[in-house]
Amino acid sequence: MAGHGGQRHLKRQLLPLQSAVPRKGSRWVKKSSPGKHKASESLSLLALLRDRLSLVESARQAKKLLQDGMVLLDGLKVKSLDLPVGLMDVVSLPKTGVNYRIIIEKGVFMAKEINAEQAKLKYCRINGKAIIRKGKVQVNLHDSRNVLMEKEEDRFATGDTLVISIPKQAVKSFLKMENGANCLIFKGKHAGAVGILEEILPRAGSMPSNARLNVGGVPVVTLKDYLIVVDKDFKA
Repeated sequence: MAGHGGQRHLKRQLLPLQSAVPRKGSRWVKKSSPGKHKASESLSLLALLRDRLSLVESARQAKKLLQDGMVLLDGLKVKSLDLPVGLMDVVSLPKTGVNYRIIIEKGVFMAKEINAEQAKLKYCRINGKAIIRKGKVQVNLHDSRNVLMEKEEDRFATGDTLVISIPKQAVKSFLKMENGANCLIFKGKHAGAVGILEEILPRAGSMPSNARLNVGGVPVVTLKDYLIVVDKDFKA
């Protein structure tokens, strides 16, 4: 008997808490497709436009926006409503001049309005690096994009943040994960908190390192892997 493929919708009551989609409403919500963010760490573009921002009332209206090129994701026109939208993505509505950056606030995804200059830049956490052909360095970022650079250009470590232009993906600056860095916690029970990194706390064996931060005068310990370095004036 033929299968029916993967489920394309989720019940509202089964949504991850980070989605911030209202739990009341129609029974089903569009599920994000496999892509640059995990399903558990994203919401679909339709869910953002309709259920979170209330910019449209139906999938049909949202589809019309995309067909007319009125929605940009990280500076590019998009065609699919089930594209995953996640941490630090930039969603722009060029006709109205409104731009949003997706952040974590109080444990849930929020679309924070930003200005046109801010919308030209994206903060990307370095999740890993590899040496590839001809000695080039491939830097792997949290949104699944890769940046290639010459070995002599590589000044970065896993956990640092690259500030890149979008959509051209040129590296404009970087923020180092070090003591004194301003960090956003994007996972775990402290997700959404912003604080100053005080110390990386290595653990035995292969266990991931912890990090201690000062969040508004309160000491907080979380996993280092749950941090993304942001500007000093960043506010969630």
